[in-house]
Amino acid sequence: HCDEHTVVGVRAVLDAIAALPDPEQSFDRYGVVGAPRLAGRITGAQTLVQAATAGGIAGSPHVVPQCSLHALASAVSVALGMHGPNLGASGGPEALSEGLYTAVSLVNASGADGLWLVLTEWDEEPVLDAAGRPVTNPLCRAVALALRPQSSADENPVTFVVRIPDPWELRNAFAGGAGPGRADFAWAIKMCAGGGAITSWSHVCPWGAEIRIFAPATAAQSKRPQERGLARREAA
Repeated sequence: HCDEHTVVGVRAVLDAIAALPDPEQSFDRYGVVGAPRLAGRITGAQTLVQAATAGGIAGSPHVVPQCSLHALASAVSVALGMHGPNLGASGGPEALSEGLYTAVSLVNASGADGLWLVLTEWDEEPVLDAAGRPVTNPLCRAVALALRPQSSADENPVTFVVRIPDPWELRNAFAGGAGPGRADFAWAIKMCAGGGAITSWSHVCPWGAEIRIFAPATAAQSKRPQERGLARREAA
């Protein structure tokens, strides 16, 4: 009964755990932020068609728990036996920006040992027939990251920094557009963590906040003195 985004997101988390230096570690004190982009639309469309032809009784009771914004985060939390906070972020076109901002903001304030961030999206939105059945076969992608509060003792592949510009800088902030997809974001993480030529990557949110990813060698250089009008949140 799970939505496609939930299935792919849980699989991404399991693959990420398998790739960790210690895949047997417990995540019971972790939380999770799920940020699906336009999830639940196939089942939602089918439910609306069924309701129009046979009434509300034709709808499945699984629609609400499996197609809500929090379904992805809840599935990951239950699957890994987590006791930290779990919540869905965004769900709309700007899920990457809103999911990243939520996770990096929450990881230092949640009281948990860490936080999983799971981002999902279709390569192309499914095309549905009159009954709500998909007639195309798009690919659903997911990126899963385990975030921890930043400390000097941590040894992490990359560091995230959220920078809030002052009002003068906001005049030139990113204003609309498609923005990077999950594949682009995953590529940026891989490049920064791999010790290659690319050591940092910047993502500007539609409301002006900048989220930067630094490789270990450049993370320390990013911690320059606070500038006027700047706020920082960090996660590794």
